[in-house]
Amino acid sequence: MKRFLLLAIVWLPLLLSAQDTKPYLLDPEAIPAATLTKQVNKAVAAPIVTIVDKPRPSPTGDAHDYISYGRYWWPDPSKPDGLPYIQKDGHPNRELIEKGDERQLGALVNNLEALALGWSQLHREDCALRAAEWLRAWFVTPATRLKPAFGYAQIRLGRDHNQGSASGLIDTRGFARIVDAARLLHGAPGVDAAAEQAVKAWFADYLLWLTTSPNGRKEHEARNNHGSWYLVQLVAIARYLGREDDARNFAREDFARIDWQIEPDGQQPLETARTDGLSYSLFNLEAQLRVARLAAPLGLDLWNYTAPRGGSLKQALAYLKRFDAAPEQWPHQQLAKQQAGFLRPLLDAAAQLDRAAKRS
Repeated sequence: MKRFLLLAIVWLPLLLSAQDTKPYLLDPEAIPAATLTKQVNKAVAAPIVTIVDKPRPSPTGDAHDYISYGRYWWPDPSKPDGLPYIQKDGHPNRELIEKGDERQLGALVNNLEALALGWSQLHREDCALRAAEWLRAWFVTPATRLKPAFGYAQIRLGRDHNQGSASGLIDTRGFARIVDAARLLHGAPGVDAAAEQAVKAWFADYLLWLTTSPNGRKEHEARNNHGSWYLVQLVAIARYLGREDDARNFAREDFARIDWQIEPDGQQPLETARTDGLSYSLFNLEAQLRVARLAAPLGLDLWNYTAPRGGSLKQALAYLKRFDAAPEQWPHQQLAKQQAGFLRPLLDAAAQLDRAAKRS
């Protein structure tokens, strides 16, 4: 008995630590080893770019500010200077987008995720060490650290004194993947306790800004995909910070969101109204399934929930499945071409939710 107790004392903290490092959204085992190895090798070789590596000087005068421009906004041809810009939904202004910081932020998200998987699945120390460098560069080192505020996300030139818009917070949806990666890197080589605490302090500051700033509060109220992706961030970051009650309260909001977003037949009217209705229906449901996965360990079953009006995540998935083999039969607007089989990632996510429900 004494020997058993001794082993328990030794191993229990290790087991708890292992549980703490499980990702919320990633499914590491779902990626074939050969594919993962290619992604990891590319991430190890990728140069570290930070928020201060801007394509042009920051319009705010501070290189640590995140800057981006509204993707569907164009110069007004009836105005000599084109200002204020006008919206052309479904027509991205790629030249303008490239002037912002989306590319650098995307590099952080993709490379950090690959490196974290390289450490957790392939047990490669070089991945952990490189991931630690990315984390320090973006969230710790004063010279290259990102500001935990996004008041200049998706600027619409000539409007709102060239301040950012609430909808610009869609740019930061990848932060849920970053905290997933950070969990996988807990205790990894190069990620010491001080660095980990500094990253958590950054996300605590960001969560405060996200929930109290005018743009954050407005995005919280958004009923379409913007509100869904905002909720993904809230729940993921709150859980990463150990604020389980806050995370549970945020996730609980989604019961009402499902009701107003999804019709009994599975259509999502706020998304089908867009010029790329299929793409946006898919985009919103992706966010919803992520919220459901984040909420399940908190005791909230969004996946099996049917709202008072009859809508549900399962109905939304079933509706989109009707067009998976023939997206050209989509009955609403869709400018950007979707390929057959577009639904596979969400079908896989749904299967994960089903498996998790059976285990609980």
